[in-house]
Amino acid sequence: MSQNIPIAIALGVFGSFCFALSAKVQHSAVGEQVEDNHAKTRMDLAQLLRLVRDRNWWMGLGLMGVSMVCQVLGLTMAPVSVVQPVGLLAFPWSVVLSAKSIGSRPSRVVIPTVITVLATVAFVIVVATHASAPEELEFLPIIVAAGVIYLVAATFATFASRGPRQWRSLFWASGGAVFYGLEAALVKAIIEYATDHTWWQDPRIWAIAGALVIGSSLAGLMAQQGYATGPAVVVVASMTVTSPVVAVLFGIAVLGEGHRLTVASGLSLVVLGIVAVIGVIALARVHPEYHATMSRAEADAKAQAPDATSGLS
Repeated sequence: MSQNIPIAIALGVFGSFCFALSAKVQHSAVGEQVEDNHAKTRMDLAQLLRLVRDRNWWMGLGLMGVSMVCQVLGLTMAPVSVVQPVGLLAFPWSVVLSAKSIGSRPSRVVIPTVITVLATVAFVIVVATHASAPEELEFLPIIVAAGVIYLVAATFATFASRGPRQWRSLFWASGGAVFYGLEAALVKAIIEYATDHTWWQDPRIWAIAGALVIGSSLAGLMAQQGYATGPAVVVVASMTVTSPVVAVLFGIAVLGEGHRLTVASGLSLVVLGIVAVIGVIALARVHPEYHATMSRAEADAKAQAPDATSGLS
């Protein structure tokens, strides 16, 4: 299939905006089901069933579908290591949308947003100029790598269910993000297999598709739990940082997209990735929703603490 990297990147940019808007809409819908969730507990089955009857939640799911379509179309035109990092732009979009919705001036987020965007653009340029089309794919490495990612996601889910309350949203989102990164890589693997094989007769494609469907379903569920236990910006931040890392590593190590990378380009990708992560962390910490969440957590802690003066009376 012919490569068209500029169009793939443009689709990725538009898809990243749809993803950010989807996160905002779905977080609002989930928030109505778990209002004042100070204990940061996950949604139960009854809450999930009520959620799927929410019109706004379905609107958010539709926006998520548009984002996924853009991603799949992009993957037909460019390597996964080019398409997936563009999704990092969803976090700056999310920060701006969230700041606007709560009536806060986004002046404090301008510098980290610019840093994140520039680092992402540079990362994509380096990858786009060095990444190559996948080599002949081998089934076993794909399945083994997918199994490892499933185990990592299960570990995140365990921490999300039983870990410290302030980290639960991040753990849920990170587990979902790992699956989203795998999803992009498996879609690319299926596309490559389908071009060289009679796909409906190849059990390997059906096995990869099964891992894709299960992982995508679990990713969506974990993202909803992330919305239930923390602010949307935390979920989007984790999704947009972790999933590209997983997808790029999978593309380079398993799909063979990195054999044109040099030592210099590889080091530059590491540096740019670190800068982008620092920008995302800075965005989360200066965002007004982050400070509002921390203030509520401190107030809850003080309210639950025993009165220190009661023993002196």
